[in-house]
Amino acid sequence: MVGLPSEDMMQEGYEPQWGASGRNDLGLMKSLGGNAVRLYHSLGLGGKGTHRGFLDRAKELQINVMPGFHSNEPAICNKFDCFQAWKTAAATGFEQGFQVEDRWHPAVSTVILMNEPDFWENDPLCTDRGPWCRVKAVISALDGVLAAEKEAKIDAGDVKFAVTWSFAMRTSIDGKVQGPGTFGFQDVIAVVEDPSLVNYTCRTPHDKLKKAFYARWVHGLNTQAPWTFVRDFVTRHYELYDGFGGFSWFIGEYGANGQTKELIVSDLESMEEKAKSDKHFLGSAFFQFQTAYSKGGSELNFGLFSIGQRKIGETGEVCDRKSHCRTWPVYCLGTKLPWFDSQPALGKRAEALATAWGGIAEGTC
Repeated sequence: MVGLPSEDMMQEGYEPQWGASGRNDLGLMKSLGGNAVRLYHSLGLGGKGTHRGFLDRAKELQINVMPGFHSNEPAICNKFDCFQAWKTAAATGFEQGFQVEDRWHPAVSTVILMNEPDFWENDPLCTDRGPWCRVKAVISALDGVLAAEKEAKIDAGDVKFAVTWSFAMRTSIDGKVQGPGTFGFQDVIAVVEDPSLVNYTCRTPHDKLKKAFYARWVHGLNTQAPWTFVRDFVTRHYELYDGFGGFSWFIGEYGANGQTKELIVSDLESMEEKAKSDKHFLGSAFFQFQTAYSKGGSELNFGLFSIGQRKIGETGEVCDRKSHCRTWPVYCLGTKLPWFDSQPALGKRAEALATAWGGIAEGTC
């Protein structure tokens, strides 16, 4: 049994995919009109080798990088205290190219500490299914990364921190906010103000942690819901709850599941208008670049590009602590999404994105 490739796409072995001399994924993103790339397992998964090449290429293209910590294994934390795991992961990341002199690499704009940690409540380790599990994980992760920055003598510069919450209906840890996504906005504000809510003692002096939080935080959520609903709901909650600390927010995954080209274009153009007129809204990350064939089912609906038949080359050796080291074939990318052949109106996702963002939708096949 072969298994699946490493999910840390920034490691140097994947350069034949994202590099200019290979499939040029980052160049394709730029051509589409994108100005940022979100990643999920860039820190903490133990990906092999340097990540500097990816960051340098992104900087060359003026694409902001939003690296994410590997955050779907609650067991790597000590009873949902993630301080040490995140501190170690950040320190390793600095050694792998995320640090340039005394700063984060200039391509890094926002570090996503966790993706949908609210689902950690469903893990058997969270025995009472309480919200404290997700919230303790988040504040301890923030604490750990701040400690790693201090040890590496990192000047934070303009680099922000975020968590992207799911759009599930939940209530915030302090009981003040109920609703999809925004519960998490309130979670982090409440626990930073009072870590005792989750029986947590900060290793970073509390006043310094608060200062870093209020200077560097942005809220995030993932959603498959229609943009108009998300826009109106979050805007209303910002009005009801004093702007959630005055922090900006963004959509970490805009799925556009089952939507036509016309609706996707309309949504993305509306988001652009919202970002220009509303000081709190930053924009969205379109989910996702390449179709996730390994997930199957409805997950096929989200890709912009399908994998073609033409082989471009081979990766270098890629691996992490969950996947063994080996090379993988690199195939071309196409804009045709064959699983939508019976519903062709849904298969123009890359074209829709390029239309809205003023780019060009071209594959490599």
